[in-house]
Amino acid sequence: MLAVIADQARRSEEDIADVSAEPGRSGPPDPGQAADQRPMKACPDCAEMILEAARKCRYCGYRYDRPPSAQEGLFAHLLRRSAPRMTMTETLERLGIELQPGEQPVGLWLGQVAGVDGYVVLTDQRLCFVMGLRYQKAETGAPWQHRLDELAGAEITAQRWKAALLLHWRDSRDLRIDGLGQKDLQRLQAALLDRIRS
Repeated sequence: MLAVIADQARRSEEDIADVSAEPGRSGPPDPGQAADQRPMKACPDCAEMILEAARKCRYCGYRYDRPPSAQEGLFAHLLRRSAPRMTMTETLERLGIELQPGEQPVGLWLGQVAGVDGYVVLTDQRLCFVMGLRYQKAETGAPWQHRLDELAGAEITAQRWKAALLLHWRDSRDLRIDGLGQKDLQRLQAALLDRIRS
């Protein structure tokens, strides 16, 4: 009985092999001859080989119906040129801060004052806060600035597990700068205290 089942299984395997073989040959086809002989091309996006007549890569979805661009591809971000770097003075001019003759920029930080995001700008003569673009359209008041000779002190405080820089002014109320990292808070505090001592 087992010999009959084994014989039937062998015959069905031969039938399958004969169907895939070329006429006149027995056995499985040669793998080298079974390959597709149609012209192929490499996808410019993923480098996989696809049919030359293909309009879309089956691997990554790249479409050939648009003209190729020098900027396209998997590594296009490496070929793009970044915007030219600006100097600190050019950045301040773009933010609308005009430096006085002899005034030198010291630092620029992203931060928050009274819940408003913006830029904290320190020069050797004053401290300025310029509101971010989102707030400049709203009527939230003009950017503020204080002369450094009006600064009485600067201390790092913590409120709700967040550090902030609390500035004490001689003639106006205290000002709290939030949203800076710990190292930036320390740098800003050190720069302000250096200006007070000098």
